[in-house]
Amino acid sequence: MIYHPLHRYFIFNGELRPNSEFRAFENAGGIYEVFRVEKGVPLFIEDHLARFYKSANIARKTIRFSPEQITKFIFTLVSENKVSAGNILLSCKENLKAFFIPHKYPEPGWYETGVRCGVLKAERENPNAKVFQTPVRLQADELMEKEGLYEVLLVDHINRVTEGSRSNVFFVKNGSLVTPPANEVLLGITRQKTIELAENAGIPINEQDILLNDLPHFQAAFITGTSPKILPVAQIGECGFDPQNRLVQLLRGKYDELISDYINSVL
Repeated sequence: MIYHPLHRYFIFNGELRPNSEFRAFENAGGIYEVFRVEKGVPLFIEDHLARFYKSANIARKTIRFSPEQITKFIFTLVSENKVSAGNILLSCKENLKAFFIPHKYPEPGWYETGVRCGVLKAERENPNAKVFQTPVRLQADELMEKEGLYEVLLVDHINRVTEGSRSNVFFVKNGSLVTPPANEVLLGITRQKTIELAENAGIPINEQDILLNDLPHFQAAFITGTSPKILPVAQIGECGFDPQNRLVQLLRGKYDELISDYINSVL
């Protein structure tokens, strides 16, 4: 999958360069992270970099820079581009690159009405590593465009729902959260924060296999990710859910508060 930088500058192996010098090429097999920037602050950058190095270890990639150096690169990229909001892609196949990429955040009203999702029979290799895997992403994008969906959930060879094509998924049943086990999914930063918020609020949470046939037994569902944050789901295939579920809306509010607190701690 090929990406092109937005705005004026990108980072290449620690150097700030004008976008006119950017050379696009295939990223398949490289590791990556996507940061969300709000008010000029890359959100939860420490967590993203920890996962970046974990992905490098799993994928046997060498990163020649320390987390402190990469953090400095990211803040320089934000400052020099004079951008207060957007998404940054950090990647490494052979060289370290960072640049702003196009983003599509949910419409504000969707946090009340929920979104439609589909299902796709597909599995990731090394789900705990954030590695460019073009075939799965292309299949998901084609299905979303064809059926007008916001996201598709991946279903494995034994009909277990694992994760979204670019998100994690949670379900609500009788006041508890249920989500697929950590070893079966990408360990999303928003997923991690959601679990912490639920535990702090005393909400029971279970990590367990979820079969496609189990979906009608849940009252509510939501996806989590860098761009959607915590986003209620109204429908998965033919199965409907309550986007106004109290627990879902409670966690959504708490996550927005967490972002606000994080920004204030940096500024």
